[in-house]
Amino acid sequence: MALVKIDGVEKAPLPDGLLGASLDRPRAGEGEDGYSFDLRGWAIGRDSAVEALELLDGERVAAQVTPDGKRPDVAEAFPGVAGAEECGFEGMVRALELQPRFELELVARLGDGSRQPLGTLRGRRARLAVPRTPALNPVMITTIGRSGSKWLAWLLSCHQAVSAFQPLVFEPRLATYWTTVFRELSAPRSYLRQIHAERWDEPRWWLGDGAGPMPAPVDLGMAEWLGAEGVGQLAGLCQERIEAFYLEASERMGKTAGVRYFAEKFLLDPVLLDLTTEIFPGAREVILVRDFRDRLSSVFAWNEKRGEAGFGHDAQMSQADYLTERVRVDAEELLQRWRRRADAAHLVRYEDLILEPERTLARLFAYLDVESDPETVETLLEVANRPSDLLDGHRTVSDPTQTIGRWRRDLPTELAAECNEILAPVLEAFGYSVALSPAGSGV
Repeated sequence: MALVKIDGVEKAPLPDGLLGASLDRPRAGEGEDGYSFDLRGWAIGRDSAVEALELLDGERVAAQVTPDGKRPDVAEAFPGVAGAEECGFEGMVRALELQPRFELELVARLGDGSRQPLGTLRGRRARLAVPRTPALNPVMITTIGRSGSKWLAWLLSCHQAVSAFQPLVFEPRLATYWTTVFRELSAPRSYLRQIHAERWDEPRWWLGDGAGPMPAPVDLGMAEWLGAEGVGQLAGLCQERIEAFYLEASERMGKTAGVRYFAEKFLLDPVLLDLTTEIFPGAREVILVRDFRDRLSSVFAWNEKRGEAGFGHDAQMSQADYLTERVRVDAEELLQRWRRRADAAHLVRYEDLILEPERTLARLFAYLDVESDPETVETLLEVANRPSDLLDGHRTVSDPTQTIGRWRRDLPTELAAECNEILAPVLEAFGYSVALSPAGSGV
């Protein structure tokens, strides 16, 4: 059965910036036995050279190849044209980093910075087949820094069904680590190095850095085997290593029965998040959001407390620039993630977690399908709220309720107004008011 199917290829009219171009592969109706497909063709710039061919998945560059392959047929058709002899491009596209149904735009990026459209590809790919069923699945806390993720991870770890490793001390990234390993080793440029490598003496040869196309066809379907069964077995290995750590840690913590999940924080990397849900089909995603104005205040207070520049706000960046260049972008990406995953993920607002912990946790535990009765939640909160120097060390104020609406006290009036203007669509989408007065706080 084909793991990737190309349903349609629509070639664009030759754009003004190109003297000539052709998309040779893939072709409509083609199927691939592995989780990748060929991208081949050629392109010649008119007034500016073609630097790269990019396959765009929305705004994300899903694949990039350099036009440096020899094309004597093109050179014959364009005699005397500079670059015509080496204008061919060829590469493998990793379909696992695409949605199960995808639509991609192929563009030529020229030296003058322009992008010239070559065509559109439509297709579908099978979900990752992992040859084992894990005993533990992740609770993926998808959020951005200074949004209360340590507190949420700590609360989750206090439930008998959830394991987390020292969430008040570290930010364990077992799932992120091994999923990143999987992303690298499941790429054709990496796994094909097991068959052929030009430079064994290069430190990263096994990742395929700088590797060109295979010099000849691979017999017996072994390239397809590496790209299908081999990739699935690699996913199983990565899954097993993540699970093994948390099973061992849970046993050492005395959680010997009833553990079903491990909780970790995840950054906003949509590809990594989606791959994690395929490696762990039983994963649960919790999207944690905090009023972005309070988060901004918290970042400034944290950096002042620690005497360092953190969370992407360096000493040379003004507060206004940080708002527009980082805070706005992070907020919009979190909203985009929530809108795409709203039917499967669970939204937790930091303010609800602080002001209505019993109700908020009961809903969260019900989403996880673990014990969520009032007695369980009450006992858990008693344990979680015991005095702790570790908790105090992460806070910028002693009373968590004082962190809600702090932006009205902490932010300069002009910056607060700018926040409301720039962040208004995102704030309102998450249920926050943009009113400057406390009466319109929305929480």
